[in-house]
Amino acid sequence: MTATAPFLIHRHEAMAASFELRLATDDARYAAQAAAACFARLDHLHALLNRHDEASEISRLGRLAPGETLRVEADTFACLRLALELHDLSGGAFDPALAAPLDARRGGGASPSPLGPRGRLELDPAAFTVRVLDASVGLDLGAIGKGYALDRLAEILLEWELPRALLVAGEGSSVLALDGPAEDLAWSVGIGEGFAAREIALVRHAVGASGFAVRGAHILDSLTGAPAAGARRAWALAPPGAAAHALSTAAMVLSPDEIDELCVACPGLGVITESADPDAAPRAYGVIPVSQPTPP
Repeated sequence: MTATAPFLIHRHEAMAASFELRLATDDARYAAQAAAACFARLDHLHALLNRHDEASEISRLGRLAPGETLRVEADTFACLRLALELHDLSGGAFDPALAAPLDARRGGGASPSPLGPRGRLELDPAAFTVRVLDASVGLDLGAIGKGYALDRLAEILLEWELPRALLVAGEGSSVLALDGPAEDLAWSVGIGEGFAAREIALVRHAVGASGFAVRGAHILDSLTGAPAAGARRAWALAPPGAAAHALSTAAMVLSPDEIDELCVACPGLGVITESADPDAAPRAYGVIPVSQPTPP
């Protein structure tokens, strides 16, 4: 069941996005202290993962020549390792190494088509080092960084014993629900528009959203170099926030059969896609939490 319950809201800007914490507690002072701890961690993650900052570890990795190695912080390593795991799991549909073609498109140019082979990375979990194997690798963790950050902020809130929380980033592109706002209640999260709009009930679950409606054709097919043609918008629902956002990006590229296969490979994963046809109903795959149409 979903319903409203009193909660406190704290907001912060980072990673080119607005982050919001909705905390179901009546202790405003304690909530503010917990939010401050979360946002300090968020600022540090921004400094590590922002590829547009030449001093960030992700930017420095992109400047490594073949054979060179960089030791990185645990968060950079964990986020990058998860990105590479999801790349393999999605058959390359989610690709964290598209910085160069993305920059070309944002600058008004055309990215190579097809993109062809790119550099590879070797990760050493014992030493927290990343080695470039055969060619430079331009990394863009934008499709996973915000979700990864929400996972880390959720850990802080649980340490502060504030489990009734909803964490939102990028105006809903990444959402992570902990416990509901009250006993037997879930957080209600809206997806879709018009007749396709739905309200999803979330507890200990995450939603990642990707699409062309806001930022245009910024999601590329890693095989062709062209904008993704699988869907106009996609949502992925999964337990961890980082995986949800990354897999919603993959769903923009994959065919319906491939999305079915991805959901089978990821127990608990659900995907909803919306086509460019405004009269076409959304398609659902895998496990979708309880949902209901949004009242007109």
